[in-house]
Amino acid sequence: MEFQKILIAIDNGKSAEAVALAGLQLARQYDAKIALVTIVDPAENWINEQVTSREMDDLIEGNFNISQQHVIDTVFKSYPVKTFIQQGEPYEIILKIADEWGADVIVLGTHGRKGLSHLLMGSVAEEVIRHSKKTIVVIPVSESQE
Repeated sequence: MEFQKILIAIDNGKSAEAVALAGLQLARQYDAKIALVTIVDPAENWINEQVTSREMDDLIEGNFNISQQHVIDTVFKSYPVKTFIQQGEPYEIILKIADEWGADVIVLGTHGRKGLSHLLMGSVAEEVIRHSKKTIVVIPVSESQE
């Protein structure tokens, strides 16, 4: 199997670099193009009464731009990377971008939670695996990388 386009899904946490590095190693192995996708989950946004919804969206997206740029500068350096930042249900956005961009493989991280914490928090990786027809590479990330 040959991969020409690799979509790497990262969040705003410390684990983003580990996931991005794994995606970069895969891309170098196949001389593939890379795109990063970061999802702003509106369900996680808190709204301060003095900040409008649009202002909060701008603030959060700005934060994700800075976080994404940090990963690009730290991990990818001169390797060309396309970027996407979108709002929505994380697994749905990852699958949508993968289809629209024509990704051959999706790389994403998982915390590997089990039991009650998994039931309460769910798993983006699990939903992507369940609904994707593309190859998925899941990178386990530890709590210390959070």
